[in-house]
This record gives sequence, structure tokens and C-alpha cells, in this order.
Amino acid sequence: MSENYIKLYNTAAKPDSVFLLGEGSVYFYVSNTDKYAITGKSLILGATEVLMRHFLNTEIDRVETAVAGAGASLKKIGIDKFREGMRTFSFALNVSMVLAKQVQLTNNIIKKNIQLISGDENKLKEYAVEFYRIVDRLQKEYDKRKFPWLKNLIKDHETSLTYKKGEAYFKSAEPVRLDAGVSVSGKEVEYQRGDVICEEDTMGGEMFILKNGAIDVHIRGNRVAGIEEPGTVIGEMALLLGEKRSATLIARNNVTVAKIGKADLSDGAVKSSDMMSGIAMSLAKRHYYNLVKIESINKSIIDRSVTEEISGEKKAPQSQRALKDLKTLQMAVEDACKGKDSEFIKDLLQGF
Repeated sequence: MSENYIKLYNTAAKPDSVFLLGEGSVYFYVSNTDKYAITGKSLILGATEVLMRHFLNTEIDRVETAVAGAGASLKKIGIDKFREGMRTFSFALNVSMVLAKQVQLTNNIIKKNIQLISGDENKLKEYAVEFYRIVDRLQKEYDKRKFPWLKNLIKDHETSLTYKKGEAYFKSAEPVRLDAGVSVSGKEVEYQRGDVICEEDTMGGEMFILKNGAIDVHIRGNRVAGIEEPGTVIGEMALLLGEKRSATLIARNNVTVAKIGKADLSDGAVKSSDMMSGIAMSLAKRHYYNLVKIESINKSIIDRSVTEEISGEKKAPQSQRALKDLKTLQMAVEDACKGKDSEFIKDLLQGF
């Protein structure tokens, strides 16, 4: 590495600070072959692992290496100063904008790498997410009921690779949600059933926070998801990055949203630091799980290449192994429920 470059931190280092980039570029190395750059002025970098560890109580270390480019000006910000900064709207907005860019850039890496194992990835995602969904549901039921047989069932499956992959897929796509106690500023707008709230491929001039009602998400004319939980933030990526929307939103019933536009952010009409810090923390989780997903995809590529080189035979697709794990989990749940009061997961059993 040139002496003009400065390593800010290594993968596996403790996240004990963030950095203010006065100007210049910082390069983030996800792996030996995957990297991206953040360039600009007065940007707060390195917040993902700090937010995960010190705000969300997730015991993680750095998951990528950061290197400052030649001529970059940087200032180190300690945890206490960072906590203080996150209480102000402008600081939390800065962090959110950088995290949104990191989510976008790591999404691009994922799309590129998936092409190397295309054909199997969609099935792997489907099976792994379903595996994670079942175990997560069992965990929620155990937290309420404390049945030992539920705990044993969870323990047998939560350490599997399929669970970890499902968690990464699920959480990297999880929408931003604000806690019930977070104050939301913005103009409240009501929509009737069938009203279009925003359209795909238009510039994202606002983001929306769902107050009540349900919204359907359409991409290329097909419904792909529904949004029903109050506090869900929609369109934050388009607003923070100034880019086109990736989906059309249609009111499924009577809907009320808080609408927050670029002008509201720039002129200070919205000054809810807890709202923006909530968005920052959700974006940090998405960025982190994007990095986990990249690691998983790269491992799949390496495993396939090594197996084919040594044996001359193609390795069984990972989706087949994930499907086997899913079927094993389903049978384990059915066996564990026999003769027990399991009415509370009847809907889960019927889904098998």
C-alpha cells in the first residue's frame, strides 16, 4: 500500500470510533476482490458497526477494511462524541445519507456476484428465508411461553448455515421501521383505496412514514410486498440519494402517511433527531447484512470452484442443501408438536 494511503481500520477490529471525511475518498474492502468508494466532503464514515455494537447491542467487530485515499483529510470521532452527535438531526442525517449510499453500493456488488452463481440463488434465498422465518417464529413463541421443548428445537437449528444465510437475506431487505416512541414530523396526507402514493422510475422527492392503513408495493406492474406496520419508512433511499424510485406504492385501504420532502430536510422544517437516528440504525443493519450476504455468496463461488477443480465434478447446488435443511426442520417441528399443546403455531404447521 502506498505511504500516501492511510488504513482507518481492518476487518475484525473493534469499532471504537467513526471518521469525519473533510474531503477526498475512502475505499471500503469487503473482500480481496470486492470494494467500493465513498467520496465527498464533510461525511461521517464507519458508522455501521458502531451503531450495531453500541446502539443496537449486537456484538460485532468491523466487517470490512477502510482505507483513506491520497490527500483525504480525516478526523477521528470517539464513541461518546458520536453518541452526542446522533442526538442532533443534521448529524444523524449525515450518517443516514452515507449509510444509504453504502447500502446501494453493496447491493450493486451482490447483483454482480450473484451472476456467477445465477440459477441457484433464487431457490437458495427462498429456502433459506423460509428456514429463518420458521426458527424466528419459534423464538418469538418461546419468548412468550418459555416451553423447554421449543427452546431445544430452536437450539438444534439456529446455528446452521442455512439459518445464517436466511437471516442475512431477510434482514438486508427488511424495511426501515421506527419505534412507537419515536416522534415523527411531517405533513400528514390521507389516501383512499386504490390511490397511487408514488410511482416507479420517478424521482424520489419525498419519503413516507406509515401512520395507519396498508400499502401494496408493485414492481413492473406486479405486487411484490405489502406494508402494514405503523412506523414503516418508505422511500428513504430515493430521498437520501436523490434517485428514482424502485417501486410503485398503492393504497390498499384508507391510508395516512407522514410525508417528508427534500425541502423539509434542507430548510430544517423537520428536526426530529430520534426519527433520523432510527432511520440510520435501520440502514446500518441493512448495510451489515449486505456484507454478510456478500461473504456468503463469495464462499459459494469459492466452494464450487475448489470442488470442481479437485474432483472434476460439479458440486450440488446450495439450494439443494438448503431444501434438505428446511425439510429436516419441518419434520422436527412436526415431531416436537406431537402430543403437546401447540395450537399457537397451528398456522405454521399448516404452512408445511
